[in-house]
Amino acid sequence: MKTRDLALVAAFTALAVASDFALTDLPNVKLVDPIVFAVAFVFGLEMGVYVGVLSEVIWGTLSPFGFGGYIIPFLVAGEVLYALAGWAASRFWGGEGSRVSTRNIYLGAILALCAFLWDFETNAGTALLLYWPAMTLQNLLRTEFLGITFMVNHELADLVTGTVLVPLIIFYASRFARPPVLARET
Repeated sequence: MKTRDLALVAAFTALAVASDFALTDLPNVKLVDPIVFAVAFVFGLEMGVYVGVLSEVIWGTLSPFGFGGYIIPFLVAGEVLYALAGWAASRFWGGEGSRVSTRNIYLGAILALCAFLWDFETNAGTALLLYWPAMTLQNLLRTEFLGITFMVNHELADLVTGTVLVPLIIFYASRFARPPVLARET
């Protein structure tokens, strides 16, 4: 990784973590998801994964809600999902960035789907941690059901930020990307 790439990872990670702190009062509204998606879209999967992993490890450790502990690997895995989705979307749309496009709705829908999978996966991880070794399907479903209000909030927030914020991040971050990175992975 070159110094420039390291600086970009550090800057986007700082932005993601700072936004998590700024939005603490809004449950499950966070900008780390669209940031990780957009970074992977513009700069590639590796950079997106770095930003996602670092952001979740830092947030899980320093969160005002307390140390994340054993749930942190599940949070990190969820952010890797956003990086994979951003990278795949760039492959489908050729890495092009536009501030206003009908594609923005699709980006929002992809982020909402990622939020659903992230929430399902982290709730399953929570159930696993709570009920191990007596984990049952009933315990899993109970944990998933109890998380519905947070899930809906997270999915709606990602739908909106994916539709509005992601295209802007992609458009402006593309100025820092080297053209070969946008066209194909090197």
